[in-house]
Parts: sequence; C-alpha cells; structure tokens
Amino acid sequence: MDRISVPELTGTNYFIWSLKMQAALSLKRLDSVTTQMKPEGLSEKDASEWQQKNSDAVAYIKLSLSDEQALQFAAENNAKILWDKIKSTFTGQTEDRKIDAGNELKNLQINSNELANDYIARARGIATKCHSLGLDVSPRELVYYTVRGLKGKFAKVRDILKTQRDKSIDEVLEILREEETSFNSPSSTRAEGRSADVFYSRKSKNSGMRLCYVCRRPNHVAKDCFYRNQKESTTTSRRRKVHRNNNSKERNTANPVFTASPNEESLCENIWILDSGASCHMAKDRVWFEKIFPERKDVYLAGKDSKIICEGFGTVKAKTVSTKYGNPLNVTIENVSYVPQLRCNLLSVICLMDKGYKMKSDNNCVLIYDKSNKLITKAFKNNGRLELYFEPLYNSECYFSNPSDSNYDIWHSRLCHLNAKYMLKMKDYIDIDDVNDFKCETCDISKITRKTHPNIDINQSSEILELIHADLCGPIQPESYGGAKYFMVLVDDFSGMYFTYFLKNKNEVFDIFSQFKTKYENLTDKRIKKLRTDNGLEFVNEQLDTYLANSGIFHEKTIPYNSESNGKAERANRILLERARSLLYESELPLKFWAEAINFSTHVSNVTPRKGKEKIPLETWIGKKPKLNYLKKFGCVAYFHVPKIMRNKFDVPGRRGIMLGYARDRRGYRIYDIKNRKIIEERSIKFNEFLRGSSYLGKTKVETWNIDSLFESTQDINEFDHKTKVNHLEISAEPAANENNYSIPFETPDDATNTVGGEIETPVDQIPVRRSERLKAKQMSTNLACNVPNSYLEAKNSADGQNWEFAMKNELDSLIKHKVWEIVDRPAKTKLVKSKWVYSLKQSDNGETKYKARLVAAGFNQIKNKDYLESYSPVVNIESFRLLIALASKLNLMVRFFDVKTAYLYSDIEETVYMLPPPGFERLVGDGKVCELKRSIYGLPQSGRNWYMKIKSELEKFGLTQLASDNCVFVKSDGQNMLLLCMHVDDLAIFCNNDEMYQDIVNSIKSVFEVHENKTSKFLGMQIVKHKIGISLSQSEYIESLLVKYNLNVCKSVKTPIVKGEDKSFPPTNELIDITMYQELIGELLYLANRTRPDISFVTCYLSQFNHKPEKRHYILAKRVLRYLMGTKDKKLFYDNNFSFVNASSDASWGNAENGKSFSGGVILLGNSLISWKCHKQKSVSLSTCEAELFAISEICKDIIWIVNLLSELKCKQFINSTVILNSDSQAAI
Repeated sequence: MDRISVPELTGTNYFIWSLKMQAALSLKRLDSVTTQMKPEGLSEKDASEWQQKNSDAVAYIKLSLSDEQALQFAAENNAKILWDKIKSTFTGQTEDRKIDAGNELKNLQINSNELANDYIARARGIATKCHSLGLDVSPRELVYYTVRGLKGKFAKVRDILKTQRDKSIDEVLEILREEETSFNSPSSTRAEGRSADVFYSRKSKNSGMRLCYVCRRPNHVAKDCFYRNQKESTTTSRRRKVHRNNNSKERNTANPVFTASPNEESLCENIWILDSGASCHMAKDRVWFEKIFPERKDVYLAGKDSKIICEGFGTVKAKTVSTKYGNPLNVTIENVSYVPQLRCNLLSVICLMDKGYKMKSDNNCVLIYDKSNKLITKAFKNNGRLELYFEPLYNSECYFSNPSDSNYDIWHSRLCHLNAKYMLKMKDYIDIDDVNDFKCETCDISKITRKTHPNIDINQSSEILELIHADLCGPIQPESYGGAKYFMVLVDDFSGMYFTYFLKNKNEVFDIFSQFKTKYENLTDKRIKKLRTDNGLEFVNEQLDTYLANSGIFHEKTIPYNSESNGKAERANRILLERARSLLYESELPLKFWAEAINFSTHVSNVTPRKGKEKIPLETWIGKKPKLNYLKKFGCVAYFHVPKIMRNKFDVPGRRGIMLGYARDRRGYRIYDIKNRKIIEERSIKFNEFLRGSSYLGKTKVETWNIDSLFESTQDINEFDHKTKVNHLEISAEPAANENNYSIPFETPDDATNTVGGEIETPVDQIPVRRSERLKAKQMSTNLACNVPNSYLEAKNSADGQNWEFAMKNELDSLIKHKVWEIVDRPAKTKLVKSKWVYSLKQSDNGETKYKARLVAAGFNQIKNKDYLESYSPVVNIESFRLLIALASKLNLMVRFFDVKTAYLYSDIEETVYMLPPPGFERLVGDGKVCELKRSIYGLPQSGRNWYMKIKSELEKFGLTQLASDNCVFVKSDGQNMLLLCMHVDDLAIFCNNDEMYQDIVNSIKSVFEVHENKTSKFLGMQIVKHKIGISLSQSEYIESLLVKYNLNVCKSVKTPIVKGEDKSFPPTNELIDITMYQELIGELLYLANRTRPDISFVTCYLSQFNHKPEKRHYILAKRVLRYLMGTKDKKLFYDNNFSFVNASSDASWGNAENGKSFSGGVILLGNSLISWKCHKQKSVSLSTCEAELFAISEICKDIIWIVNLLSELKCKQFINSTVILNSDSQAAI
C-alpha cells in the first residue's frame, strides 16, 4: 500500500487495524465504497469509476489480512459487505464487547518498564475503543482509571494525584513526564524535590499549611494519608503472597473462564452465578468450603489478557433456599476452585452437565434436576445473569490442608487411621511431621468402643508359623464385589502377620487352611505346630481334625464362655473392622467394597507397629526392613494406563478409576474401573489423593459406611460373655481380588509397603519423665483449650453444657445492659451480618476454671468504604511502655494495671448494621426480627477504632493530654504531681506520684466504664515486679509455654543463642521443613525479642530471612534459641532508680556472606536501663565498613530524636542532656 503502514489483522488487534485502515482508505479516497452500496442510476462512466474504487478498496483490505483471516473472507468482492463482515466477526455482540472494554479500562495498570507516554497512549486507546462501542467514558473517568493504574516508581505520584481531582489527562501526562525525568537525574534527592515542586510550588507560601505526621507532606492529615493506606495495603498483600507461595507450588496451567472482572462490585455472598462459559466451579470465600487443598494456578478471563489466581480446590457443602418448588436441600459441590479475587461465585454449566445434571428453562428462571429427575434448585434471571441462592453449612472459615508427603493427615489416612502412638513409631519408615494434638473425626466416629476385659499379649512361640490363631466372621450382607459372605483371619503368633481370606460358604474353611499351610510352609521352610480356634463347627469337625492329626498339628480350642483365650484373633478382627470402617466412612464408597477395605486394612496392618513387637510384622516375616514408599489413600482417584490392545488409535491412553488396594502375588494396585465397572490390577498409575473416587460413582446412601449393621452373629455358645469379651460382632472383612488366596504383596525392597493406618492395641507403657511441678501446671493451663466447643450446638451438648449456658446468658445480660441493639423487622434487600459464639476457658489466680462466652459478629464479610469507612486504631508503642517503666522507677511512681470489661460495647456505631440473632437465642428476638446495632460489637472491623475514639474523648474530658509522639499515651501534670496513662485496646496502665490525683482519675474512669484492677502485675504478657531499687520486666511464663509447646521443657540448655563464629553461609540443601511450623516459631521468638529479650534479637532477625523457604538447618538454629531460653528463662530487664541521661550505642556487621548486605544494631538507654533496641538487615549493600556504620548511626539517630520528643512531652526534660551521647566503635564513621 505504497508507504502507508497498516498492521495485519490477526484477530486480536481489530480496533487498531480498523482505525488505521479507515485512515488509509480515506487517504486513497476509497472510504466511500465501504460505507454505502453502489448507488442506482449511475452513468456508465460513474459506474466504472465506482467499480474501480470498490476493487481497489477490496484489494487493500484483503492485502492487510493475515493468512488465517484472509481465507474466511476470500469470496467477498464488495467493499461494504466485506467491511461489515469483518466488523461483525471481530466485534460480536456489542453488549459483551462493552463489558470487556469497560473492564479493560478498570483493570488498566502501568507495566514495570513502560514509559509515561506509552502508558497514557494505551489508556487513550482503550477509551477510544469504548467510545466506538457506544460506551461513554468521561474525561474524569479516564483520569481516575489512569491514575489508579500507576504503581512502582509512580506510586507516590499516584497518591498525590488522588488528592487533586481537577487534573486533565494532558496535565497528568506532563506530571508523569516530569517525574520520569527526575528518575534519570544524577541526584535522587534533587529529583524528589523537583517532583514535589510540580504539585505544590504554588502553595508553598502558605505559612499555615498542615503537615501529615506520617508522610510529612502538606495539605492533609494522618487519617487521610494515602501513603499510610497504601503502605498498609501493600503489607497485607505481601503477607498473603508469602502465605500462598509457601503453601503451594505454582503451576503453569491456564483455565479460561468467561466470568465477571475481579474489580466488579461484589454480589451478595449467598449468590452463585450459573455460568455457561466457566470451565469449573469457583467460590470466592473460604466459608463455603468443608476443606481446601492448595493448588496454585492461573485463571484467565475470556476475551482479556488479564488473569487471576486460583489458590486451591475443595468441596463445598451448602443449603438451597426454600422456594415454591420444594423444601431446602443440602447439596455437595465437588472440585470447586477457591479464587479470592472473584467478586461472585460461579457454578459451571459444563461441569454440571458432565455430572449428569439437567437444566430446563421455565419463564425467567432455569430449573436444575439431578440424574433421577429430582429438582435440586433453580436459577433466577436478574440483571442479565442467572443467579442461584445458597447458604453455607459452615459458620467459620476453613483452612488449607498441606499436601506435602510429610503431612501427618495424609499419612494417617494412607495407614488406615493408625493411632498416634504407632504413627510416631512409623517415623523410622516414612517421613512424617510431629503432631501432638491431632484430632480425627473419622477415628472418633468409627472406632469408639466399650471398655474391654484387660488382656495380656505375650508371645507363646519362638519362630514364625509355630502357632497360628484363626477366626471366622460372617455372614455379611450385601455380598462383596466377588460374592463373598464371610472372611477368615489367620494370625501368626510370633511375627503378628495377618492373613485374610474370603469365603462364600463356611465349608470352604478346610480348603483355605490346607492351601495356607502348604503355601507358607513351602515358602518359609517352617512348620505349623499349633492351631488355636474357637469351637465353631467350621473349625471343630471330623475333616479338619483328621487333617491336623495327620499333619502333626496340635489343635487348641478355647474354653467355653471364654473367648479371650483366642484374644489375638479377636483383636485382629477388631483392628481390621475399625480400619475398614474408617476407610469406607472416609471414602464414601458403597458397602459392596467391604472386602476391598478389609484387604487394604490387612495389608496396612502388616506394615505398621504392633504392641510388644520390636519390628513391624512384615519385617519379622521377610527378615528385612521394607520400603514404604508406595502406599496410597484408599478410595482416592487413580488414573491408570489402558493397554494399546484394549483401545483404538484415537482413544486416550488413560482412564479414571478408584484406588482399592494392592495386588496379590504381583506388584501393582487394585483399581476399580469406573467406566467398565470392574476391578483390575495395574502398575502404571497416577493418584490424586485429595479427590474422592466415590464422587464419580453417583449418589450413594449416607449409611454405606456403617459396617456394624452388616454382621449376623455366628458365634458359638462359648462367645456370649458380654462383660469381659472383646466385641466379636465388630469384625471386618477383607477385599476381593483373589479372595481365597492371600500372599504378602510388595515383599521386595523396591516395592516394600508404605503404610499409615488404623488403630492398634493398647499403648505400651512408658517410663515416666520427671518434670517440674510448675511446668505441669503450665501444661494443664495449655490443655484447657482442648475442651472448648467451636459452636453453640457443641457447647449445648457437651458435658459442661450448663456452664456454657450460664456464660452465654451472662454475655447476653451485658449486651442488654449496654443497649447494644434494638429489635427491628428484617429489612428487605439489606445485607445482614451473622453472629457467632466464641468460647474460652480461663484459669483464675487460685486455679479455678472460668467459662467465658463472647458473642461476635461475622464482620469479615463487610467491605471497606461501603459498609464502613475507617478501621485503624493505634496501640501503645512497646518502647513507650518501657520508657514509662523506667520513669516510674526513677521518679518512684506507683504502677497500677486495669482492664475495661466489654470495652467495645461502650462505643457508638455510626453505620447502620443489621445482625442476625445470637445462635440458640432466636426465640428472644422473634420470627422475622433482626438486631439493629447501636453500639460496637466484637468482630466488626470498625469496633476497635470506635472504642479508641470513645476512650480518647473521655480521657481528654478528665483533663489528660494526648501525646503527639504516641497517641496511646496521656499525661496530666500540675508541676509537682504527675500522672501518666498508656493503653493497649482495653488494657490500661497508670503511673502516678500522688494518691489523690490517682484516685480522682480512677474514679472518673469508673464512672463511665466498668474496669477491673489486676491484682497480678501483668501487662501485655509481661510480668512487672517492683523492687526496692527498681522495676523488672520478664516473660518467663511465656518462655515456659514455648518450651512445653516444642517439647523442650526438659532439654539440655546452651549458653549462647548462636555459636560464636559459626559459619551461617553453608550451601543450601533440599531438606525443606513445614513452612507454617517454622514461621510460627519465628513469630513467637520475635514477639519475645521485641519485648524483653534483646539478647536473641540478632539471631531471630537473621532466621526470619528464611521464612519464605526454610530448611532443616534453619529450624535447628531456631531450636537452639529455645534451648538457650531454657537456661535463661528467668533473666529480666531491670530498670534502676538512679538518675541518669539518655544515651545510645550503634554497631554494624559489614558484608553478609549470603547477599553482601550488612546488619545494623542499636540500643537507647536511660542511664543503664534499656528503652529501645533494634537489629535488622540494611536495605542496600554498603561499599565499606564505614558506610555500614554510618547507616546504622543514622537509623539510631531517628529513634533518639523520637525518644527525646517523647520525654519532652512527658515533661521529663531533666533526663535529656544538652548533648545526647551516641557510642560507636568505628573511628572512620566518627
């Protein structure tokens, strides 16, 4: 096209192509033939001229099409028709394109290396696209979205531009260019100054200008500071990012989804959108999930380049809303993705159809039916969407499950729900985490039994096969998948090995035992010498007696009415039953798989510890330690390989199945082929242990796991002593592959068994460890939380139900006393906040247990700037508190501590909030009624701020003055008498030298609030003790609780928190540990280091660098800190009563070996009393020791200035020397 440059139309650049092509055709005077058809009545000359223009325009347009696009428009020779076809192809429905263009503008963001000119041009281009689609974008909207999309180096400019709303897009471009120029200037300081001049040069003469104390910029105050809000948002975002990255590996899978933009206004939390374009179900809130498994992946929005993050998947359990079509139903939605950035929940039509659900249109709604044509729910048409209404069945957020191979929960399921004691013993065979307080609901439900007669498990044999215990169980209904009605268990006395066989009739016992004898005597070169059974006719008959006599086997029979004589066989039955019950309950498989569950349990039992045995049974049997690396979770989804001979060339080579167990006499797994409905054995398999295979079988009955109902008693007369016997009816059955021929699978080291499973015999007695009485009391206090209920129903039905009921009534009385709410009619179309009971147990000073109940609101569903405006509320700085303690010691001030009872209830609430009635007390409110909150309540985001503003205003009425250096410190002084007050939420500390002034303030506070004076001198977890010569601070109780938590309360202590001169830069390894456990430990150490233990500040600061990817070596260093604290837990910070001045010291360690950055350290003292200390890694690399020292000095100087200002406001200038001494050991820096 001569020199005119028009890009090729590729399918993604239509708007740019259209704009440039129109310009090119206009330049060639050909645009008229694309806007109208050939006029009628043209002369021959004009018609020839029109035809020439038409041919030229068609040629120009086709030449600008890509190869792929040219083919679909090759047959069209009319310019207007061709132009219209291209437009309709790439613009589609105008309404959809409008939404896409609008969302593209809303999601506009500057790229990291993008120039200001390019960014503004891109913004204008998007606005032009919106205009072409009929979507009006005002200049103000364009400026708003453009400024909002600034980030990175333009973040500060963005914050300033947000306050200046009268700028045009051209003025914004000029400001960005100025800022961009300043980044390239030699001096960053000078550049920053120029940037500020761009905005404030005309206002700099205003002498009365107010400065923000947060960012030190004019024209606004701290509460309106955008920099503070941006900083807080960034911090929160960073925490979320670290948490997500530490809990899952990001995958490069892409899920295209046609859904709303994450920036759209949030829909009601209980609304789900029925989406025909979504590739999977998605929920935006954790409250919907029963359990979430982390799996990070990208979710792409259809028609856009933007993407959002899926953080995991799980199962949603919800309740449908009652309609005229039927009563509410409980529904389960499998494989739902957790996408927090969504603003609405999505229900995928494709996934529903894959599951066999049907949809039928009915007026303005869509009815959804299951496979049996039963109506499940309906979706209403609203604002162009199909909306479903669900209510979550869970009141609290669920949390992520850790899918790592060392996860205790996963291995617990793989090993048939093995009990805690034997799980610890399995650490010699598998890599699992240490979990002290692991609770499993499946075990609690499936394994509860009555107390049994005490028995003695002793070996009565000296080699394998010397003594065999046998028992039979059945008949069982329904029949197993292979048609079995009974199962028989054989137990080797010496090794503890279990062998289970499945029978269709009792008369098969003789054949099975003879096969067992022949096989294993041949494999082991040992002989069976004794057989112990009960007196059932299947064992006591002429055929078996003759066979045993001819084989030289002594047949021991139990004494009538004394089934404990055959206790090992009875115990084996119970173990297999409990484990099979747990497997079927957890997997939700039909009862016809009971034999597979027993077979799986038998396999796992043979590779897990047994009471009184030093080795696991299989290790004793084969004479070597097996490898347990192949065990998988029963009932999980398995993808197996289909041989070529069994499929066509275009069939996929894999198929979905359900893992049922391990193959016999060969290396492989037993898999249920869902498609062909048969059990196969295969070796090439991939497992997904977080998905239940039962979800692909269709709906099953809830009672399918209740094995007890299957058994009919076949006990002989000697088995009815119910007072002492182990319950014989709790006997389980084993799986059906080769149901009459059992051998030990995976016996070779390469395929040895990896098991974690059900419960085993009574625990082995352990030698008690001598512990201090003080630690016992601490452990008892720590264990109180074990009996705390999580919901109203749990509290009501617990053994302490009356105590919890009394605690709840006390809480309600307090709420009614403070007039927290008014009972009103439930408003229509108004967001309601749920309420929840939170329970806790506390111990008083005399050891008495107190039951506490707190009613809280589910404020996490509220949205900032919509449901509330501000939530920030300050608390006292820990350095301020230590300074007040030092002043109290030196000025001989009395120290008292108070807490305000139900503090939040004293503050009014500005917003209109409607809350549902308290659970269990709905009758007090009435049907159709809700609580309109008049006072702040715990759980609302704004409650903390409302309480702070309330107590601040009251303290100022009492004559106290708030400090500018710390907004939670107040002072009252008349020259000679002084009163200081600091607060941390509802905890108050008062320091005073005059009884009359102290009593006056306390009485004033008590006249407004209900306060309680603490008899014990504790504040913020610190023990404060006043001595004759000063005051001490310590956290010995907190240290003891940490030692108990990490099982180091009886460890050998060390003298230093880190070895002197230790090389911490040793190369990284792949020995990663649980990131949550490591981060929790580091957080607890930081809490200690920042309050009373400066001696561990450096090592804790150093270890916190590895929070994102901790290795075993880092955890070992952290545990060393705990061992150091063990020997120094009684160390205290002491504040003497000698007069002294403020002084400080600083130091730096130059050049960290790992990344070259230096560490800064510094302390500020009032005489010899520590007020403030800091230790952190410098942000940039220092080129010399002198530079590192100067950086450390500059940092500590900032804190000195703040301390001096604080003392001045406290009217304690006598402690400030004319020159504050700062000590440094660097001559070059000095």
